[in-house]
Amino acid sequence: MTATALEQLSAFLVPAHKLETKRGHVPTPWPTLNELLGGGWQLGALNEVHGPRSSGRTSILYASLAAALQRGAVAALVDTESAFDPRRAEQAGIPLRQLLWVCAQPNQTFKAAELIVSAGGFELVGLDLGDYPPRLPTAGWIRLRNVAEKQGTAVLLTARFPLAGTCSAMSLELRQRSVDFGFDAGLDDRRERFRPPLVTGIRSSACVSRGRHGPLSVVECALFFCQPGSSSSSAAPSVAQLAAQRTPA
Repeated sequence: MTATALEQLSAFLVPAHKLETKRGHVPTPWPTLNELLGGGWQLGALNEVHGPRSSGRTSILYASLAAALQRGAVAALVDTESAFDPRRAEQAGIPLRQLLWVCAQPNQTFKAAELIVSAGGFELVGLDLGDYPPRLPTAGWIRLRNVAEKQGTAVLLTARFPLAGTCSAMSLELRQRSVDFGFDAGLDDRRERFRPPLVTGIRSSACVSRGRHGPLSVVECALFFCQPGSSSSSAAPSVAQLAAQRTPA
């Protein structure tokens, strides 16, 4: 191949570090988290959110689905442990009539996700694997990643620990730092003395362990929970604020 031919070919090549930008992203509702993720969840790729219980992973999943659906995008959720709570999802802003929800048996979870993604047209597909996710061989992860890349769909996995390994383009780790307690503002002082405090918030740190930023980046985030039925709000757990400060790990 001549030098001239190589120069002509180079005009059509995309460097590896620019592939992520070329794919695009599904933004979350929070600019600071989008900045940490490099724009949001990557389209055409597997994205992971993992952490222990009450670290905010389900809140982030629900809020991401709600944001996508409210923009008019098509989204789906595959639920492994029958943990999907329609009332909580609606309180988080998910228009239930627009969400495709699949409650799959553990041995059918990944097959269901693969069928949905391969159908095409979905911007975001959530895969809630819970605390005891089913096992999938490496070949299965590669197949799911390839289908997502072909269809341009952002697949968002949530689990207690990372699962997809090198097949995931983005992995966000959540670590619980503290729990906030308070009282229902709607109760008078006399009644308040006889009621236990409520959980008003959970503060976690978020760390990107894979992604465009290379070295680990840490952002402190505040996840505020509202007790259903309280006078302050009937909303289920949702991320209310993300601190603007980001520091390298």
